[in-house]
Amino acid sequence: MGMKRQHVIVYNQSKHATNSVLADIRAVWGSSVRVIQTLEEGRQRLPGMDAALYVKPKTWGDLQHFKERLDFLCTQDHELSRHRAAKQVVFMPGWSAFAESAEAAVGVQNLGLVWPGTEPKASQGLEKIGFKRICEKVGAPTPPFTVLSEEDAPLVDLTNPESKEACVQEFMKKILEMNFSEKGLIKSIHGGGGKGTAHLNHPDQPHEVRRAVEKVITEMNRTDGIYFEQRVNTKGDGRFYQIELEVDGGTVADGGRFVWFNSGLQKVVEIGLSDDKIDLFMPQDLYQKSRKWAGDIAKMGNNNTRATMEALVFQNEKGEYECSFIECNRRPQVENEALALLQTDSKGNRRYTFAELMMRAKGYPAPTFAPAKDCSIVLHARWLHGNPDSDGKITYQAGNILGMTGPRLDYIKAELMAPGEISFTADPQLGKAVITADTWDEMCDNAAEYFRLRKPAVMGAASTYAQTLYNLFTCPKFRAGKTASNETFAHIEIPDHPDRSVLTVLKEQVAPAIVNGYRKGEGVDPERYPTLGVTSAVEELTHELTKTAPEATKFTAFARGEASYEDYIAELRAKLDKQGGGWVTVAPRDTAQQGNDSESASVSNVSRINAEVWAQKAGCVGYETGGAQYQAGLIRGFDPAAILRVGLPYNMPAHSLQRSQYVNGLAELTPEIRRPLFQATGEIVSQHYRGKGSIESWVPWMPYNFHAGNFVDPKTGHSPQDETTLELLDAKCLPMPNWVFSPKFPLEALKKWTERQIDLFGTKGLQLHQIRIKNPGQGKDWTADAVWAHIETMIAAFKEKGLPPPIVHIHNHDFNGTAAHVGAELFRKAHKANFSTLVIDAAPRKNGTHNDNTVLLDPLNLSGEEHAAMAEYNHNQQVIENILCRFDSRTSQMTPWDSDWAGGTEGSDIRIAKEYSLDVRKINHAKEVASEVFPLERAVTPFSEYKLRLGIAIMIEPGIEPKTADAVRQWVNKGGKLKVGGDVLVGLKRWETLVPKTPEVDKLLQNMPEELEAALAQKSKLIGPGDLPADLTPAQRHTALGYQAKGLEFVKAQAKGTDLTPLLIAPTVLHSAPKSLKPGSNFQILMDKLDGELPKKEEIEFVGFGLAPGAASGPQSLARELVLSFLHEGQTVQVQLPDPDAVASSAAAGSGPRKATPGNKFEVPTVVPGEVLSYAVKVGDTLEKGQILCVLESMKMEMKIPVPDELVGLKVKDLPCKGRTKEKQGDILAPGDLMIELSE
Repeated sequence: MGMKRQHVIVYNQSKHATNSVLADIRAVWGSSVRVIQTLEEGRQRLPGMDAALYVKPKTWGDLQHFKERLDFLCTQDHELSRHRAAKQVVFMPGWSAFAESAEAAVGVQNLGLVWPGTEPKASQGLEKIGFKRICEKVGAPTPPFTVLSEEDAPLVDLTNPESKEACVQEFMKKILEMNFSEKGLIKSIHGGGGKGTAHLNHPDQPHEVRRAVEKVITEMNRTDGIYFEQRVNTKGDGRFYQIELEVDGGTVADGGRFVWFNSGLQKVVEIGLSDDKIDLFMPQDLYQKSRKWAGDIAKMGNNNTRATMEALVFQNEKGEYECSFIECNRRPQVENEALALLQTDSKGNRRYTFAELMMRAKGYPAPTFAPAKDCSIVLHARWLHGNPDSDGKITYQAGNILGMTGPRLDYIKAELMAPGEISFTADPQLGKAVITADTWDEMCDNAAEYFRLRKPAVMGAASTYAQTLYNLFTCPKFRAGKTASNETFAHIEIPDHPDRSVLTVLKEQVAPAIVNGYRKGEGVDPERYPTLGVTSAVEELTHELTKTAPEATKFTAFARGEASYEDYIAELRAKLDKQGGGWVTVAPRDTAQQGNDSESASVSNVSRINAEVWAQKAGCVGYETGGAQYQAGLIRGFDPAAILRVGLPYNMPAHSLQRSQYVNGLAELTPEIRRPLFQATGEIVSQHYRGKGSIESWVPWMPYNFHAGNFVDPKTGHSPQDETTLELLDAKCLPMPNWVFSPKFPLEALKKWTERQIDLFGTKGLQLHQIRIKNPGQGKDWTADAVWAHIETMIAAFKEKGLPPPIVHIHNHDFNGTAAHVGAELFRKAHKANFSTLVIDAAPRKNGTHNDNTVLLDPLNLSGEEHAAMAEYNHNQQVIENILCRFDSRTSQMTPWDSDWAGGTEGSDIRIAKEYSLDVRKINHAKEVASEVFPLERAVTPFSEYKLRLGIAIMIEPGIEPKTADAVRQWVNKGGKLKVGGDVLVGLKRWETLVPKTPEVDKLLQNMPEELEAALAQKSKLIGPGDLPADLTPAQRHTALGYQAKGLEFVKAQAKGTDLTPLLIAPTVLHSAPKSLKPGSNFQILMDKLDGELPKKEEIEFVGFGLAPGAASGPQSLARELVLSFLHEGQTVQVQLPDPDAVASSAAAGSGPRKATPGNKFEVPTVVPGEVLSYAVKVGDTLEKGQILCVLESMKMEMKIPVPDELVGLKVKDLPCKGRTKEKQGDILAPGDLMIELSE
């Protein structure tokens, strides 16, 4: 199109509308047309605009004010002034309702500007009421209507309550006098996009009529041009399709555009179909009639430009198709391209609607168009930023648009996204995508792919809009053309939470950790964060290790399904024969469990790589994972299934600790739960190595399966360990049976146990090769002679079964520096006996918790290169674990040098002691006293947890003094209770250990019958497969079944993005002090779409901190906002969140649970620290003996707090704490905090 340089003033609040006008003009004329944007003062103009005309806020539609600002601009802009005088300045309102106003058209022309829209006379004739009257004249069907006020009716002063009420009463009277009960709508001719329209389902009910009338006049703030219109298809099913036919003058354009909208009548998607594709939604003969009616209406209304006729198509109660016209838009529609692209001019050029309007305003005739050859279906999809519900109501989200993300797609013919702040007062539509196709199915496929891959980058809240649109275009009913325009979202799944994109993960999961810190205030020394040198060293090491390829082994081939299990075992035996033995690294799984408060999860990924690259070269044959690593990880916000995945090595097996029937947690699971749990675990591992979750052969998952008491019932043969071993084998996993070491367990029992393990594997057609001895501590009885006697017993059992010698694994801790020497002596004994398949657990030199590998492996036949590799591994692992310095308890004096028990962990025992206000040095004494009175053997989870809780219960019980075994026996035998969880009581009742039970065990259970009964009843509350949502992935099933209520709660909340799992592979981010991450830091995040596919690792660079634009920056600011900038795939990503160091209000400073008044018997303090789950009493209840007051979660277990005897008979006055809900955590209580208030 040829045109001399002229000016266009775009007058529209919506950035998207303004951007669309600009895009059309630039596409046709480039920079030869000067475009000026009208916008409110203080706003930034859009990129590509030549100038701006500023108006005062909230003056849109005030042409007098616009004239004042235009006159001023013309004094500064001489070229604009000349073109205005020559009537060469076009006023372009876009597609706002302003563009349909005859009054506006006249006003604009009086300003000396060119009006490119409908002539005022035609606009008046085709407004909504006039349009329906024209329909009646030309015979076009239209819904019955009643005019409440004509277009030229005098305006009522709505600021006057009396005048407004009189107007409402007048409108109500007209509607009620219709004596009509069918559903309808009240509409304003000035409305659009759902605004100025109210549903009226009962026109004969005054209160509903009032509500609808008031809604319309309030939204429009005017009383003229209002009418009632009957809804279509009220006697049928109420469903309809909205079709839009565009006319240019009196000519109807090719194709029809179908519209789908939400419950507020706001359009969501519009799809243009060529004439031959219309049959999907209406019969061809009715379509042709509709086209004729549309042309007749346009001609009678003297339409002179582009306009849109809207009609509803439906099947009536008889199944017959009908079409009913409802209104005419005398302006371009936002969705104009859905029809425009179905036509081309004689040169093959596509239509540009706004450019056409300008040409028509210059007097050029409408060009001749023909059907397009490159597409027959065009989708115009709106980009909104909000969360739709099943009715289509969209809760819009605030934010700042940074641009679009995702790959380029060839079928996108146009895409706009206006950057900057989202303004809902102007237009919630942010942008658009125009997608072409040749068939309906292709259009649906393209749209689904588009909304899956392309997203707006928004700094602020995320939204579910893209996911909802994806669900719409993949919905079978929509794809079959059976979703009506007024049921857009009725048949699809509405996502509860936004998809986890890199942007949302950075905002909601990564940035809060950077700003607020991880486990803030926790640790042995909460302020001892790693230095910049420590974090930089870990970052550099991670970069180096991830670029180094580890050596492949037969395990690699077996794990990938390219070799058999026996092939792997053969290579393993050969390696052990050559070396004279081997080792499994327990760093960081067990070193950090004992020495760093179980903080191994966050360094497992880089530690695993270190083991793959360097430990394997130094004779290492396995990598220990699991146990408290998973359990503590879950409590701290990590997905146990993800921890499992990042701990799966390339060239050696991961050996995860499994506690027989307790698996990875503390709840005893039934076979009905364990079997699908093991199946899900096998699928996770299979997918990781083999790319598919289906299990067709043995899975490279080799957990250490142990039972703390090595228990077997001599009468029935029942053994929880044997049962779980068989269940794991049924799931095609390869468990390694563990014998728990204790001098109290006879070697004859070990022999029988070994024979049973061989037979168990034999029942599954598999030869047992690997077996393990687990010592949960060290102890004076851990000598080379004692351990070798156990190994010889195992070897003999294998020999008697006609099997080759087993590969025997050994595990122990080191409290006095001698354990590695014991291990080295074991190797020497093995060599003398010509036994080479001995594997002993170890960790780097001077680790302080386990066997020093340099001492332990001295007897082995390792080369100089292998020793050098060990030194490199040790150095690297020390660098890695240095980052856990805040939780370092390796120099603690808590565990005695001769202890036979490592406890839970050194660090966590210190933490627990602090929670209970106990002297840290007394924890070990507490455990020893508990072990003497309640001699569960051995102190392996869960027995170790039981002993710890029993010990603490003894220490906090004021009735037990002194804290000796005799005093405890006396207390229990006199009827005393202990404040322990139900799991402990169940464990004591079952007494699944080979050591005889003491009388005090049964007596304690007799003293606590209600608590025991409640604990036994908990089994019926276990989470089973039937309690899980149907769409869970194997990883989510693993977490939900394995960790029960807490695991299921985690899984259900995953989509919210409140967990820390993405940071599982970013230790430098997690462990840095708040707001101290170095600009330029590089790290990875773990992206799990929760769709069953393998998580991906995304590379991120932290650019730095800044303050939000316009936010207060003074030290006393309460509203200070930080902006964190990142780089991802070359794009800058910014997120914004509050600065926690901004001064908090005094009210917030005083919030939280208060302390109970000492000595006041009516204020009951908590003795047990923990989270309040729920109260078991109500205000006004009289307390009874044995009744439960409340339930706390303490030390990973539920604790039911019973009524103390001295409070029986008192009444509940107040319950001051908040319990846990689905949305929020319960109050966290420390000892002495007020738990309940009572009265006489």
